[in-house]
Amino acid sequence: KKEDGYGWKIYIRMELLTGLFKHIKQVDVSNLDIVQLGIDICKALEVCQQYHIIHRDIKPQNILVSDSGTIKVTDFGIAKAASSNTITANAMGSVHYISPEQARGGYSDEKSDIYSFGITLYEMLTGTVPFDGDSTVSVAVQHIQDEILPPSHVVNDIPISVDQIVMKCTQKKTDRRYQSATELIADLKKSLVMPDVNFVKLAPSYETARQQSLQEDLIDRRQAASTGMSSQYQNSQNDEDFD
Repeated sequence: KKEDGYGWKIYIRMELLTGLFKHIKQVDVSNLDIVQLGIDICKALEVCQQYHIIHRDIKPQNILVSDSGTIKVTDFGIAKAASSNTITANAMGSVHYISPEQARGGYSDEKSDIYSFGITLYEMLTGTVPFDGDSTVSVAVQHIQDEILPPSHVVNDIPISVDQIVMKCTQKKTDRRYQSATELIADLKKSLVMPDVNFVKLAPSYETARQQSLQEDLIDRRQAASTGMSSQYQNSQNDEDFD
């Protein structure tokens, strides 16, 4: 406040908002309540993506909740427009929530925000982040190299659909994540109705896909060999009948 020269005191009136985790503790939310909060956060990301804006620092500290329960995503200080010329990570987000591509200092896009949201949702469900360390560098390296332990391995009562949504959000490769907030919202809404159904489509890992390809190739070879032996036997029988 300050005097305006006329005896009046001028105030700035601001909305009273609660931090995301303080709200969760105060309300004592269930896993499905957390999913609904996740939907509301993703709706904010959806609007950003409609305008081709990348937040680049999605984390619980930048998510506030009003008295009415409205979610507000804040702090666009390092946000960037989504163009091929401007999406190098000159400014990195908070290391515990940073995407692998941001940690490398490379190209980032809307799917980087989806990764950070996945880490945020992970912490909302489990009360802990998947990666921690003695330095920011060690945490960043874990985001790049290490596999995330599923939330259900940390907390027992997490529905399988929610577990799989988190795992899809936090894939190392961007093409294996949700490709948009709209796609992510659809699965989150579905998990409210079918929480214990494993409907999330996860792309197989490289090693799994390789093993599957090798297995299919082995089956094809066996079938070809079996067909060849059957044909050879049939020709032999035909020769005996001719004799």
